[in-house]
Amino acid sequence: MIQKISFQLILPFVLSGIFYSCGGSEDIPLAKIITEHSRYLRGYPIEFSADLKSGEAASDYEFTFDFGDSTSGTGIEVVHVYDSPGNYSVTLTITGSSGSEKDTRDIKVLNSLELMAIYSVRVDSPSGLSFGNDMSTLWTVSDKPGGRIFELDTLGNLMRSLNYSGNDLEGISFDSRDSTLWMVDENLGQLIHLELDGRALGYQNISGVSDGGGLEGIAMDAVHSKIYMVKEKDFGALIVLDELSLSQSLQQIAFAPDFSSIFYISSQDKLWILSDEASNVYLVNLDGSFLEVYAIDMVQPEGLVFDEDNQIFYIIDDTTEKLHKYKFWD
Repeated sequence: MIQKISFQLILPFVLSGIFYSCGGSEDIPLAKIITEHSRYLRGYPIEFSADLKSGEAASDYEFTFDFGDSTSGTGIEVVHVYDSPGNYSVTLTITGSSGSEKDTRDIKVLNSLELMAIYSVRVDSPSGLSFGNDMSTLWTVSDKPGGRIFELDTLGNLMRSLNYSGNDLEGISFDSRDSTLWMVDENLGQLIHLELDGRALGYQNISGVSDGGGLEGIAMDAVHSKIYMVKEKDFGALIVLDELSLSQSLQQIAFAPDFSSIFYISSQDKLWILSDEASNVYLVNLDGSFLEVYAIDMVQPEGLVFDEDNQIFYIIDDTTEKLHKYKFWD
């Protein structure tokens, strides 16, 4: 009799334990915020969705996203555009017949440039970019072995190519003083000076660029007779060549994972430097010190120029072979 009573007393607790064990699945969130974006840019559409727990039907719930900027959206999938860079907390509220549940995700929205247009370019692996005479055309090079030099209009249309075969051309700059071209060859570690008909005027080896990533970009400061170049990485560097004294300086820089192009801003006496791996444009001082950064949405940006009067960027993509036109956000 005593054993029977003990069994009857224990049984409810055993059943209770089984009940609570099964109920442990309630600890699994009903839904989570998911997004496929690796980074978030100002002014660009960002897709968010609710990843609903297995076995649940979306039709049984309402989904509300609070984007953290005083705006919201409804639905299991939403798209939002942030007007300002900054840190935001995105909150998803799932409401059903038995109540509601929340999930929050913190994101950082980066400052960016506004995309105006994209143009196709008939150049195999374009690398480097320079304005031509009167800034009405663009010069670029192909970085393939035997790559040539090309002049484009500002819509990306091919105007002409020069009879010059490069080894690994990675940057180009038009010299307005005598209408010649300066280029850098990464594989040779050389600065090359050309006539517009493709005839070579001279070559100069650049010291300090043989280890790791080599020369990737070049820009002219015609007023002060200086040539600016960047070494790509391992280690990254800003190189300045004084044409008058023929002296060369090299300043290590590390504000980006790599450096693929450079442009001298005469009105500010500063530099724009492009990073291929980061897909960012950096404003820097002449000593290479970092000032500002702007994100761009490109696959492999390899050359840039900046129209100072109209505040317009042209940036060329090596992989997609397209010319992108950007401006600052209003």
